[in-house]
Amino acid sequence: MSNTNFNLYKVFCVLAETESLKKASEILYVTEPTISSHITNLEKNLGVKLFYRENKGTALTKAGKELYDSVCDEIKQIEIAENSIMQNNDISKAKITIGCPSHIAISYLSKCITKMKKDYPDVKIDIIGETGYENLTQLLEKHKIDFAIMSAIPITKAEMEVKELKEIDNVFISKELIQIKDIKELENYKYILNDKESSSTKKLLELLKKYNVQIQADIQSDITEMRIEEVKQGQGIGYVIRDAANEAIKNKEVYEVKLPIQLPKMKISVVYLEKYLTKIDKIFIKKYLKED
Repeated sequence: MSNTNFNLYKVFCVLAETESLKKASEILYVTEPTISSHITNLEKNLGVKLFYRENKGTALTKAGKELYDSVCDEIKQIEIAENSIMQNNDISKAKITIGCPSHIAISYLSKCITKMKKDYPDVKIDIIGETGYENLTQLLEKHKIDFAIMSAIPITKAEMEVKELKEIDNVFISKELIQIKDIKELENYKYILNDKESSSTKKLLELLKKYNVQIQADIQSDITEMRIEEVKQGQGIGYVIRDAANEAIKNKEVYEVKLPIQLPKMKISVVYLEKYLTKIDKIFIKKYLKED
């Protein structure tokens, strides 16, 4: 970076990630012509073409991809160092970006945030409601989030750390009161299940297989809130984490199905890259991300 300045590389990385001059300008609070000028200067300094300009946006050239792979981590570390220095002087400048499925954000994360906000009311928090550990870990690898909270343990790179936060119960819920005495009775109902490739559905079907019971989804959705809503509409028995359905159960909008067996439990974990955590990230994870 000796022949140019840090700002050019920062602009380059943001444009590489957004693939849009408009989006990059919104993130960086500069005009699109300014971004184009910075990229032109960087290309001139390096003597290579970094982007293809297309009607739908921009795309990295081979040289651009090589440069991005080389500098994005360095840029992120500099930004983290800047943030840490500002946080040491003024915690109100701190910001946390968390990737978390909506049902976990509502039933678990929101309580953690409420506790933290009592101690640090000026800290800014962004929640990205992604589902699926692959999407969340990609966001983490691309530094779009500071850490991820999920109910499935991902296959992570060596540098990724996973910390278990809480064990959660899964339940069957229904519009009417149902008590199953013989597990085979489950085959008589329609079901609203998570995606068939999800770890929760796989574990459920594996358990039922041991009892020679087979069920299939009449409605399939990876959105927990939708599964609960479909149960409220009487579309079948839904399979959800208990915490997400507690309010509906309390209000008697749905009922927990009584079973002669225990359903598989899930674990909520936080996944992060240690070297990229800021001071406020570490405080939030250590002090506030824990079971009541």
